[in-house]
Amino acid sequence: MLNKKIEYFVTLAQCLSFTQAAAAHSVSQTAISQYIASLEARLQVRLFNRNAHAVSLTDAGKFFYERVNFMLRYESDTKKRLVAIAQQYSGYVKVGIGMYESRRAEEFFSRFLRAHPEIKVDIFQYPYGTLTEKLKSGELDVILANVLCEKAFAKEEILSRPMFESSNYLVADQSIAAKYPPGDAVAMLQGECLITDCEDTGPNSMEMLRQMLLREFGVVPERFAQTNSTDAQLLMVRACHGIAIVPDLVPEAQESSLVRIKMHMGDMSRYDMMRLASNANPAAELLLAFQ
Repeated sequence: MLNKKIEYFVTLAQCLSFTQAAAAHSVSQTAISQYIASLEARLQVRLFNRNAHAVSLTDAGKFFYERVNFMLRYESDTKKRLVAIAQQYSGYVKVGIGMYESRRAEEFFSRFLRAHPEIKVDIFQYPYGTLTEKLKSGELDVILANVLCEKAFAKEEILSRPMFESSNYLVADQSIAAKYPPGDAVAMLQGECLITDCEDTGPNSMEMLRQMLLREFGVVPERFAQTNSTDAQLLMVRACHGIAIVPDLVPEAQESSLVRIKMHMGDMSRYDMMRLASNANPAAELLLAFQ
């Protein structure tokens, strides 16, 4: 297993400040400096360029940082799989789900766990961009997410199965909707702030949202507000800060105090379970095939 002090290197590589790295680990700057010097001596390479004004990674340091991050993820995965074996499980699978999917996944996982009590299942929730990156890196065995995530992979890289579909709705508080002709989504989009959980980059990006709105309505709102959860979206909608696009599988969006306008967004409405074709974990294969 990796020396605990390797985290000194990781923190310094991220913040590029001996002062901040020392504060993050509650040690002195001297302790950080001494560890980095000893690490460079053992590796026989310089990892950082440093002068009186700045700290930066060398090319060797950048490469080592990538490898150390990979090793830390692998170490964490190894520990979890060892624990699963010690607890007498015959398999272990790490599953990632998006922000909406938990509303429709409970019954499926309940049946799987009853049918396969010998499999240890850990479930994590992330935005779609993080899900795809963690699936690529092997940190997750399986993800349950919007079909858009599959576009981050070559067709031969991914195995998937459809799980469910859901219509999407433009949602607004009644007091906001009352300002516009009934069902006039275009007018609302032009006049209100659109609250979204889309990310800056990745399969569920702001650019994807803009292109979808152009196809759907021929307009793009002038104002956007970003959140990282459905709860935050709906909180802002109820507070009359703006309007939101939410899948029908979110029951909170069906409250009588809210007005909903159905949208037609193609593959945005499908949710798939997927894993890498190269993933050799039998528990992941079993989960993907479970009916």
